[in-house]
Amino acid sequence: MRGLEKLVTGRLEGVEHGSGVGMDALTQYRNSVKERLDSADVLVAKLVHENTVLSQTVETRTQEVENVRHQLKTLQNRVAELEGREARQEEEIEIVKDLFEHLCGVRVHKSYEDDTGLWFDASQGSRNGIMDYKLGFVKNESSAGTEVVYVPLLKQRSSDELRALQKQLPGYMFDTLSFPLKSLYQFYSKMARSLSKKIE
Repeated sequence: MRGLEKLVTGRLEGVEHGSGVGMDALTQYRNSVKERLDSADVLVAKLVHENTVLSQTVETRTQEVENVRHQLKTLQNRVAELEGREARQEEEIEIVKDLFEHLCGVRVHKSYEDDTGLWFDASQGSRNGIMDYKLGFVKNESSAGTEVVYVPLLKQRSSDELRALQKQLPGYMFDTLSFPLKSLYQFYSKMARSLSKKIE
């Protein structure tokens, strides 16, 4: 009997010990699950916060993009307006050039400015002949006035045209010249008279 009691008592103690071990494992598992859930809650809260921040950033960027689009549209309208104004001004300049050519027989093809002064590529002539040249208006250091520099542009004419021009114009008109600004009209008149001569 005593052996049986010992056996039952030992088993009961083992069950108590076993249930204690089982309870410890269950508690550990429950604590582990709770920690995981707490970590998941923290992670979810962090992700929700990040999502909110990103949504606000996207909203801000979207507003900025809309503002930039509006500015771009405004600038495009301004560019179109300026291009239209520029086209009208170019048309007016061409009208003035045409009038100048009809009045004086001089056509300005191009104008530009560099370190030396203001330059014009021009053609002057009549039905009898056309001379191409460059006129520069440069500062004369010694006289503190403006000097005109004349450079003939001969390569634009054929050899027949050049022979005809040599019969019409004085020889010095085929060389680079410089003269004071006050003599410009005299130069123009001499060129106009020479180009108006009929070649025999």
